[in-house]
Amino acid sequence: MRLEEKKITLLRKAKRVSQTSLAEAIHSHPLHIVKVEKGAARYSDELLELAKEFLGIKGMPLTQFECATCKERLDVMRDYIREARLKEAREICSEMANLINLEPCDNELPLLYRLYEVALLLAERNLDTAKAKFDYLQSHYEDMNSEHLHYFYSNKGYLLIFDARYEDALEHFKGAIEISARIPGFSAQESARLHVLVAHCYSYLEYPYRAIFYVMKNYELCMNKSAHPANITADLLLATNYIYVNNLKEVEAILNSCLKRAMSTRDDIRVGIAMHCYGLMYMKLERWHLAIEYLDKAIKFYAKESSQYLSILYRKIRSLVGDRKFSKARKLISETEPLHGTNEVFSTYFKGIEHYITVLSRMSLYNEPSIKYIETVVLPHLTKTYGFFEAIDYYKLLEAYYKTKNNKKSLLMSEAIRKIYERCLLYD
Repeated sequence: MRLEEKKITLLRKAKRVSQTSLAEAIHSHPLHIVKVEKGAARYSDELLELAKEFLGIKGMPLTQFECATCKERLDVMRDYIREARLKEAREICSEMANLINLEPCDNELPLLYRLYEVALLLAERNLDTAKAKFDYLQSHYEDMNSEHLHYFYSNKGYLLIFDARYEDALEHFKGAIEISARIPGFSAQESARLHVLVAHCYSYLEYPYRAIFYVMKNYELCMNKSAHPANITADLLLATNYIYVNNLKEVEAILNSCLKRAMSTRDDIRVGIAMHCYGLMYMKLERWHLAIEYLDKAIKFYAKESSQYLSILYRKIRSLVGDRKFSKARKLISETEPLHGTNEVFSTYFKGIEHYITVLSRMSLYNEPSIKYIETVVLPHLTKTYGFFEAIDYYKLLEAYYKTKNNKKSLLMSEAIRKIYERCLLYD
């Protein structure tokens, strides 16, 4: 029996369609169906097409050649997703929707289709539907081959990032890399993309040297300085983490290149990130006026109340404080309170900077309420939200405060700073 006849038979049985009903639907005789299923006869091309339509798999692959062609088509859909050509990816997704009806006779392509569909839904930010469809995939974990598992772990990593579970996401992206190493001829570009995702997680968790290592691995796998969003993202990650470790010599050149490429393709997302990075660089250099200038440029690319908008706004206020423009900083905190006041993450950041200003502007006075708030609320919150480098500034403030009071707690603050540097900068 040919592969196509075998699959039609499996589908017929899975759908509980009788041989008589199938014969009637394809204008044949039940005895012919019996003979085909015994391997004594074949379906003509015309009968095969009628059978496929009746069983809900019209246009779907049955033969080895058709399956290979279909796999190529699905990979085009995957590439469109990677290139953010989501309309074209959605068209292929709709075109191939009946693939899932092949599951009773061939699980490989339907599972791959479902995995790519989840990737598309994630790219479209349709998270609820993506999660629901991923639940189905989790129940079929045991049916997956190495290629399926690679995309399974990759998709799960993305879902975890959207839930801000970066440590868990990191392990899934690493798992995807490990699995991809077992796949012959696996795409270097796909592997490079995974290394950037790992770098992104390490960057968020404030492990800069680990992030830099994985960006460099990305370059080894797929060195490319084009204007493709993935390539700009890798360079921006490298620049951000160079800033963290005070390697500022190369940062400006990297950012200039990123900005030029992002602007050439009108990639507003990465133009905004590049402007934000310029602001971070000038903050590190304590060139507060330039930091504020670039942060003001960056914030225009983000919607108010978004986490990116609030992050940039907070750093503008920090820059005003660094420039000792305390009244301007307080005024900006007050004016933007409707934006950050109820945000679960950033409300504490903005309240914290108010207390920071109080202590810094009156260092010689006793500021116990502000000191207590920083110690009991702000610092634990910064640790919880991976704001370790920000926490260093607060510990330095407390260290200076306790020194003015001849309080030995200044030594505890110095030790806390040492532990953060050890945690963030030692790469084991």
